[in-house]
Amino acid sequence: MPWNRNDPDPLEAKRRLLAEQERALAEQRRQLSEQLRTGELPGGPVKPSEPPVWRMEDDHGSDRDVDPTPARKRHLARQRRRDMVVVLILIVALLIIVGIGLWIAYVHVSAPVGAA
Repeated sequence: MPWNRNDPDPLEAKRRLLAEQERALAEQRRQLSEQLRTGELPGGPVKPSEPPVWRMEDDHGSDRDVDPTPARKRHLARQRRRDMVVVLILIVALLIIVGIGLWIAYVHVSAPVGAA
């Protein structure tokens, strides 16, 4: 015979616990949103964020050696070279595909009609 439990339905107890936790979270969310609206934060005033590292490098990096060729032109030339290689590869691939298509068309046209 089963023993007597304090809680007749354990699932109902779990539902009640979850509902209570949900209410507590809703209340906490409401309090935090109210604090954000009024501008008072529990951790005190927010300190200003530091500038990003790349920004700091730009500010202090003026003492480096200056290259005679502007970086913009160097990068564009490198990019142009890469683009030309890609275009040539695509043209070769297109020629191969057209060649294969013509070969398949020739084989189908020149095949005997009665062969199956």
